[in-house]
Parts: sequence; structure tokens; C-alpha cells
Amino acid sequence: MTHTNNKGEIMRLSSIKVFILFAIILFSIGCSVPMKLPLTEHVDHYQPTKNMKNGLVFIYREAEFSGSGRGIFIQANGVRVGGLNSGTYFVYESSPGEVTISAEDNLGAGPSRSFIIEASKKYYVRGSFKTGAWDAVPYIEIVPDIEGEQATKSLRYATLERGKPGGENKPIQRDDGSI
Repeated sequence: MTHTNNKGEIMRLSSIKVFILFAIILFSIGCSVPMKLPLTEHVDHYQPTKNMKNGLVFIYREAEFSGSGRGIFIQANGVRVGGLNSGTYFVYESSPGEVTISAEDNLGAGPSRSFIIEASKKYYVRGSFKTGAWDAVPYIEIVPDIEGEQATKSLRYATLERGKPGGENKPIQRDDGSI
């Protein structure tokens, strides 16, 4: 590779210098990518309360290599209610009626899905990343109960950490104070 200096002389850049420059550029781009979310992983799986008046929305992200270093924030009706890292799930307890679940990462908002919640019923929403030429964007989809129930058995139950960046909203608490 050649380069002209300020005297008009042709200079050759060694392949090592080109490699170092390329590595610096890649490192600086990599540093701007959002990282995993501050989640508290629980030892046990989610346990619903008895006599549920609400519907349960299990929102999960299967363990995957693509986008594994990035987290997805989840909103319900415009309020952040949880987050997903690779291989985790959480449960949003929703009052009966229409709910809109949307995905976002630190780069911006992603898609939304709306559906009707019925008391004491379970719903499953899968989150993931769709990769493109320059970036990956969050994606969510409603999945059949059997598929979602099977997937969440092998995942870790995790909720947003309180007092950490991104975990400003408290995990959804039940009337009895449990999470």
C-alpha cells in the first residue's frame, strides 16, 4: 500500500501498520455496541401465585451466538418491564385486556406485538436479534404455548437489577411483595 507524504514523496505502509490501523478501527466500533443488560439471575424458575387475576406473559430469548453480547429491553404498553440476555426469560403479569409488548436495545426501538390478555392464561413471546449487513436489530414474536413452555424450561429466570443503568424500573412486584 502506498501513501504520499507532504513533500510529495511516495511512502509504503507496512502490512503491520495497516493491520494495527484496522484493529483500532474495529475495536472502536466494537466499543460502541451495547452490552449485556444488568439482570439478576434467579436459582429457581418463576412460580406463579395461586388464584391469578392476571395473565402471564413469558418473554424469553433462547441461548444463541448471534447477538449474545447484547441485551434487549422489553416494554409493555410503553413502560420498561424487563430485559433479556441470551438464554434468559422473565414473566410479565398483565391485567386482562389489550397489551402491547415491544423490544428495544440501546440503539433504539424495535418491533411491537399487541394481543388480548385473559385472566389466568399464559402467553409466550420470543425475543431475538435479526442480523443485517451493519448491525443486528431486536425482534420479537408471539409463539404457540407448547413451543414457548418447552423453550423456557432450559432458560434462566432473570429480572432487571435495581439501581443499575437500564434497571431503573423495578421488576414487577405482586401485591404480596414478591417478585
